[in-house]
Amino acid sequence: MRSIRWTPANVLASIAGGLIALLCAAILWLYFLDWNTMRGPVSRYASMRLGREVHINGNLKVHLFSFTPRVSASGVTVANPDWAGQNHAADIPYLAFNFRLFPALFGDWVLRYVHVEKPEIRFLRTEDGRTNWDFGNGNRGADLPPVQHLIIHEGHIVIDDRIRKLLFDGTVSSREDTGGQAAAFELNGNGTLNAKKFTAEVHGGPLIHVDRTKPYHFIADVHAGPTHIAADGAITHPFNLGEFQAAVTLEGQNLSDLYDLTGLAMPRTPPYHLNGTLTRNGAYYEFQNFAGSAGSSDLRGNLSVDASGDLPFLKGAVRSRVLNFTDLGALFGSGPAAVAATGRLLPDVALHVERLRQMNADVTYDADSIRSRDFPLRGLHTHIGLNNAVLTLNPLAFQFAYGRLAGSLQIDARRTVSTTSVDARIRDIELAQFMSKPAAATGTLEARMLLHGSGNSVHAVASTAGGTATFVVPRGTFSKRIAELTGINLINGLLLSSDAERTNLRCAVASFKAESGMLHTSQFLFDTEPVRIEGHGTINLANESLNMVVVGKPKEFRIGRIHAPITVTGSLAHPTVGIKAEQAILQGGLAAALGFLSPIAAILPFVDPGLAKDANCGGLTATAAAQGAPVGHHSSARHHHRRH
Repeated sequence: MRSIRWTPANVLASIAGGLIALLCAAILWLYFLDWNTMRGPVSRYASMRLGREVHINGNLKVHLFSFTPRVSASGVTVANPDWAGQNHAADIPYLAFNFRLFPALFGDWVLRYVHVEKPEIRFLRTEDGRTNWDFGNGNRGADLPPVQHLIIHEGHIVIDDRIRKLLFDGTVSSREDTGGQAAAFELNGNGTLNAKKFTAEVHGGPLIHVDRTKPYHFIADVHAGPTHIAADGAITHPFNLGEFQAAVTLEGQNLSDLYDLTGLAMPRTPPYHLNGTLTRNGAYYEFQNFAGSAGSSDLRGNLSVDASGDLPFLKGAVRSRVLNFTDLGALFGSGPAAVAATGRLLPDVALHVERLRQMNADVTYDADSIRSRDFPLRGLHTHIGLNNAVLTLNPLAFQFAYGRLAGSLQIDARRTVSTTSVDARIRDIELAQFMSKPAAATGTLEARMLLHGSGNSVHAVASTAGGTATFVVPRGTFSKRIAELTGINLINGLLLSSDAERTNLRCAVASFKAESGMLHTSQFLFDTEPVRIEGHGTINLANESLNMVVVGKPKEFRIGRIHAPITVTGSLAHPTVGIKAEQAILQGGLAAALGFLSPIAAILPFVDPGLAKDANCGGLTATAAAQGAPVGHHSSARHHHRRH
């Protein structure tokens, strides 16, 4: 027998031949393989990739010998996480797809064709924020492999979002041209959002010959109770739902209702309508160049939300050309209708302070002009900060035709019952700007209010209020005729009198101390040349009752004087001004009409003549300044300044 001589070439040839034989055997094995025997390994691999139990309960077929291998499976189920219960996250009776072979070898999966029959998909989010669709990508959005041709027949989607209180039952389909129906993508459904009716419709073009480099157009229409959202836009890269841009219209009865949809604590408003461009880039959202109205006030600006952190962060700038002052009442649930219905001036509507714990914010708001029937307001500026459940408006500044009111407001919502503090200053407010010409009174009002309270409504905060409030008119003039009125033609005399005879207003001070919602007068004096007025009493903010007594002391004898003290009783919304001895009574809206001087101006025409010395206005003003009122020589130098 002749021996074989082994050379390197022979060795290599033998190895190559063996490998070819093995490859041929593997090809033949794969070609004739019953892939149902591989359902277990394939299911385990899919389970490992998804972090969920995946099972293939029906036939598994694989056609590998193609540049676009094809896979089909029946009876596919994807389990929920253990904490989500026994229902499946997905039940797919039939799934088929093929893919490009060579890109897949390098990890770039391009699905040429996907066909899904009657899928049942269930999305769940619990109260503590856990989701059954989170596969570890956080807020990036679903970045799916690009699909060039997607067909979905009779899909069914259920969403149970227990944070948003959303229950949604919808159908989804993506069809080809069949039976005269144009190819299209459609999602339709309804349910409830926070116990209010919810409907959603999304329409898009056919998912055929999709180019991953070209935006995919869609139209969406959502109704959530009284809120309506319409969007017309495009997904920047098809099947990457983390990037899109759309022209959006928002309208509804109250901007705060958007909390149910977005998780953002928006302010209460009258009915609104806004148009803008909404852009998403991963966890970053922008609502750009929006414009519209809330009530009869216009709104425009830019807002952005960064949702990448533990709490969403809202940032932006909002502006109004014209702000209707009555629209601000909606912030606190107040307004003429609320006062008429409850008889209360201070609204008792809950302010949803718990929502302040769900986000952070840094927003500015400016009103170029203000439309007000009662106040000569010119503008508003505030900076709104929200950090770790503490809301601050600093500064909060109203500009009048002459003078300004500025300060800060803080609401601390870190506890179940929030605490509120206010530090406000009134500077150089000209009294004449509140009256018809010729003005019945002139002078500048200076004030400081430093108050705090607890509760989740304006009324609750007022009912627990503590602190001080001091109002001072250091100097001015007053109509002498009005100072001596005894009640006849009172309103006409005070606001419309053309009497030019003046008397000096030497000093006016009203200082209150607040404790547990009760305002006590610590100093109350109104001094003119003919008469000095002193008063004392309380204002109960819990039940809004008034109990004030005012005594006038004339500095010279006058015939026809009334000897009885003046009383101010009733409520803040409906005060009653009268004579304690019941010699004369005026009721109704008198004190409200003269609110800027109340209660001094309201009782002035009824003052009882008597004999008294001049009050020490210098001393009174100094005392008020020590209590925080910004009084002094600077105010008289500035009171003619007018900001336009």
